[in-house]
Amino acid sequence: IVGESIITEDMEHCFVCGRPYPQIHHIMNKSDKKKSEKYGLLVPLCMEHHTGAAGVHTKPERMLAMRQFGQKEFERRYSHEIWMREFKKNYL
Repeated sequence: IVGESIITEDMEHCFVCGRPYPQIHHIMNKSDKKKSEKYGLLVPLCMEHHTGAAGVHTKPERMLAMRQFGQKEFERRYSHEIWMREFKKNYL
């Protein structure tokens, strides 16, 4: 497991459906992948909900919803100002 999540304590089951043995999804990817790890913007997703037909990497609206959820949790713990400084985009 990459790190701890501010989204869920259960990193052993898919965040969406509860299937065991998930893959770890970085809510913020590409150049912000390390920041996702640093701030706990990680969620466990089964293959179907990660990269499958119903996955966040397949359905842009699901990726947006995941980022919105992550931003809300981040701002609850830190602040909107820190979010904007770190990620430079408001998803809400």
